[in-house]
Amino acid sequence: MYWQQISREQEQARLLKEFEHKDFDQLMGMCERQFSVLHNRAQVLLTLCGIVVTLTGFSGRNIAGTSGPAQICVIIGLSVTLLAAFVIVWYVLHLHWLTAQQGDDRPTWLMRCLQYRDRKTMALRVGTRLLIMGLIFYAVAVAIMLLHPEATLVLPR
Repeated sequence: MYWQQISREQEQARLLKEFEHKDFDQLMGMCERQFSVLHNRAQVLLTLCGIVVTLTGFSGRNIAGTSGPAQICVIIGLSVTLLAAFVIVWYVLHLHWLTAQQGDDRPTWLMRCLQYRDRKTMALRVGTRLLIMGLIFYAVAVAIMLLHPEATLVLPR
């Protein structure tokens, strides 16, 4: 069966009902766990971005020395990967504490937290897509290099 997402308002109502007679700490803990998942996934993506940057530093010149298309693919791949890292750092890992969310009552506060979480989730999705695009360009550059092994030797001047 296909998973169907509920609206933010439905989620808010569900959570308010579930946590109606519980301490605020339990509701806060549930929200914090969701943000922890987002931040942990962002860290994984940043690690992948770091690998691309490191590989480019070590072998980017050899890959780019293969041909013009390989050069373009390495440059685009690295640029898009760095853009992904920027989106992830600035929009997902940027902090605004849950206790500082506006709202004079529990429903308003919870809605603000859900909206904040959803913005971070969207940024994580954008960052993920950008990283995938960067990896594709980088993989194409490596494939070009592997198809032309005789052209990959870059001699120092």
